[in-house]
Amino acid sequence: MTEPGIQRALAVIAEPTRFRILELLADRACTVSEVQAAIGALQPQTTKHIQALETAGVIRVHKLGRRRIAGIDRDMMTRLAAHFAGLAAPSADDAVLDSYAAAIREEEARTAHDERPPMVFSRTIAASADEVWKAWTDPVLAAGWWAPRHFTVDAFELSPEACSDIRLVLREGETRYSSAGRMLVADAPERLVFELAPLGEDGAPLFHARHTVTLRQEGPATVLVLEIEVSEVQDAAAPAVAGLEPGWTQLLDALEAEITAS
Repeated sequence: MTEPGIQRALAVIAEPTRFRILELLADRACTVSEVQAAIGALQPQTTKHIQALETAGVIRVHKLGRRRIAGIDRDMMTRLAAHFAGLAAPSADDAVLDSYAAAIREEEARTAHDERPPMVFSRTIAASADEVWKAWTDPVLAAGWWAPRHFTVDAFELSPEACSDIRLVLREGETRYSSAGRMLVADAPERLVFELAPLGEDGAPLFHARHTVTLRQEGPATVLVLEIEVSEVQDAAAPAVAGLEPGWTQLLDALEAEITAS
């Protein structure tokens, strides 16, 4: 949380004339008369601006006899610089958002009938195939990881039985996003094949997506491979299609973290 002193300083500096005064004092300390001449303001107005800057701790005013000399408070500038350096530090979302924007542009350049190569994801998880299978097919467990960052699972229906329906509702703030599909193959604990796609405002799928999950036990670990085949993409579905790669990357990270933590 931003400390109140930083907020007060920024609010005062935001006023254009005070910002000009701060830039002036960055080079050298000035008398009030010199500041007045530089900004072309009347003496009462200049005094009010300097008082506001001093009260916020942005400048210091030194009274030397009848002269008043204003100078920047370098300690406050150091605190402000540290605050903005913290804001400039990259976050985990930066690269994801840049990649997502590039994927949207690439998807928008395609047509509905263009063939899209399958998306393939893999993980080696330190758990048995039975444990990984359960994390996929138990809706209570799956609801714990089946949401990208910034989303939560609002509703989830899934059963490891062929021809059963799948329903997923994700929430972001007050907005809900629904997806629907069906289970095609459920061979425990080795293979899942299901259809699942987001729904548009009319309730129809934005595209067709066939997901194939294979689990292979290798010693104490399980190799998980997910392949997604996308087709029949509807108009304006580019953001949803482009979101599959970053979305499933985050989901599989969350799946692995949940299994290894249990």
